[in-house]
Amino acid sequence: MKTGKPPRLSEKLNADLDLIRQEHATLMNSQLEIFRTDFSDIATSALNTIETDIRYFLSDSRSELQRRSETIRRWLTISPWVIAGLILVWITSTVAVSWLWMTFLTRSELTELGLTRIEQAGQIWLTLDPDQTEMKTCTMAGTPIICIEIRGQ
Repeated sequence: MKTGKPPRLSEKLNADLDLIRQEHATLMNSQLEIFRTDFSDIATSALNTIETDIRYFLSDSRSELQRRSETIRRWLTISPWVIAGLILVWITSTVAVSWLWMTFLTRSELTELGLTRIEQAGQIWLTLDPDQTEMKTCTMAGTPIICIEIRGQ
């Protein structure tokens, strides 16, 4: 019940100010709650994205690592035999080429000089071609030695 006494202006302004404060506090609480909800959603979404990216990266890295380790394992089982075979082929071909080269050079030089090399019973014999060579006794530095004179063609 009203007493008939008009409210004072300061009381009216204080009442209005209290009402505005309450509305403002309610609005701030509402906005803070919306912010918390939005921020929580953003954080959850970011966390899910990070977890998904990490899972994908780990899965991809694991499969790449498994693929590379399988390749390495395959090379380790094949490679020693391939390397050993290549080394054996290289050594064999080097020996064969060296022997052929030596034989070719030795035989051609001896033949050009009128000599023939014969290997028999662990001994090596040189025979002279009587048309191209002649055995003589020579003196070198005052010492007599046996020489083979090779006549030009």
